[in-house]
Amino acid sequence: MYIIYNSCLYVRTLRKGCLIIGFLILVLTFSNCKKMIEVSPPITELVTPDVFNNSSASTAALISIYSQMADNTELYFLALNLGLSADELENFSTSLPLVQAYTNALQAVQAPGPWSNAYNYIYRANAIIEGLKSTKGVSEKVSSQLIGEAKFLRAFWYFYLANIYGDVPLVVTSDYSINARMPRASAKTIFAQINSDLNDAIATLNNNYVDISDTVTTLDRVRPNKWAARALLARSYLFEGEFDSAANMASLVIGNSAFFTVTQDLDSVFLVNSPEAIWQLQMPQPSSYDTYEGAYFILLGEPSTNYYNCTALSPQLMGTFESGDHRKIQWVDSVQTGSTTYFFPFKYKVYQTQGDIIERSTPLRLAEQYLIRAECRAQSGDVADAITDLNVIRSRAGLPNYSGLQDKNSLLQAILHERQVELFSECGHRWFDLKRTGSINNVMGEPGGVCSSKGGTWNLNKALYPVPQSDLSNDPNLTQNPGY
Repeated sequence: MYIIYNSCLYVRTLRKGCLIIGFLILVLTFSNCKKMIEVSPPITELVTPDVFNNSSASTAALISIYSQMADNTELYFLALNLGLSADELENFSTSLPLVQAYTNALQAVQAPGPWSNAYNYIYRANAIIEGLKSTKGVSEKVSSQLIGEAKFLRAFWYFYLANIYGDVPLVVTSDYSINARMPRASAKTIFAQINSDLNDAIATLNNNYVDISDTVTTLDRVRPNKWAARALLARSYLFEGEFDSAANMASLVIGNSAFFTVTQDLDSVFLVNSPEAIWQLQMPQPSSYDTYEGAYFILLGEPSTNYYNCTALSPQLMGTFESGDHRKIQWVDSVQTGSTTYFFPFKYKVYQTQGDIIERSTPLRLAEQYLIRAECRAQSGDVADAITDLNVIRSRAGLPNYSGLQDKNSLLQAILHERQVELFSECGHRWFDLKRTGSINNVMGEPGGVCSSKGGTWNLNKALYPVPQSDLSNDPNLTQNPGY
């Protein structure tokens, strides 16, 4: 076991636009605890042409969303809450929202989830899109890039909202008078918006990763390009059952070997600018952490009782690894307290920053694209090619090629299993997979289901999180999910 931790901080300074970035962060960042649909824009200048009259200010407005996403521990909390709700994580926290997530007994009053922050980011993306469309102060090339990124971000958060809550308000404007009374739109409508936004992003985003100038190519993979939009669109199509479209998008990403390869070193998958990374989040500096996944999943002793370092990998997950799977060796570590051994996710190795940042949170990576294409090919009856894709991931894990039954159902189960052991503790993949494949009742329910082993009682309504009560109180047209 090795864990990097130190109190040293690495300060990365953007070469230009620093003052504007600082100003725009103040302009654009309003309290996370407020609900987007219950408060008006805090500073009206956000949506006036003046804010978007030059490229630097417009870019700063966009980049501040990424910074806040990273600083707000969004990816960690997605992995934490959804991992607790599923069969990935064991809870030791006494915090009521986490106890409720773990026992599948969420309450609308204190329910964890990304609702408020997601709508914050969506609101800001809408404001950027509107601002850039209403001004001529930014070149067409830069404006197209920034609008493409804003649409990518809007699609990213609607994907999570729809999969966590089901039907949700579809907010595509910064007009408070409209947003404040939004009803829920169907998940089908939300996915149509996701796909529309991502296709628009593919059309306008740069083919390369760009720096703060919006046009100069960089090695840093922290701003989405066409390939990131295609990767997210492949995921969206998969969840909709559009298997041919999903396979085609995944194939485009996989085929770009000049940018992306499945690295054979498991310990390098989440490094800065890993060739497997399609899109990464960069922690705002200065910070004590490379990633919150490393800081808050790694255990140095017995799990805590608060929100952080409070979980261990579940017996269900630990029991699914095949003998000889290198992921169990390199992506899982343990700490022993007395006679008890606690296993924890060890994909991110850095507990605290030591000098330069060496890891970044990675919400999109190439291995997922192979598994998306494998599943789509299996669904379409292309067994041989599906197995080829599956074996790319198995081989990297040190496992032999798939040798099970080659009927569609057997192969799909093998791919679902591979997703479980490849994507664990990453942004809630397991919870979503259980839902979209129709296996959530079999895994969570009775008899002998995971929910009862966690101290809860299962019913299918719990596959959706509750809408926060404060939002219901402030929006007369908003309704609650059944069972809450």
